Amino acid sequence: MPRNVGDRYACEKCGAQIVYEKPCPCTEGMPHSEICCGDQMKRVSEGTSG
Repeated sequence: MPRNVGDRYACEKCGAQIVYEKPCPCTEGMPHSEICCGDQMKRVSEGTSG
């Protein structure tokens, strides 16, 4: 799934977060990995802490 500006992902182990500042140009179905502490990060709503 493409990533959009503002999409936020958080690590459930350490609480680190990443936010997309530019849209991802990948097409639907291309794999994505937001990895931290060895695990896939979870998508969160803006303002949500880990």
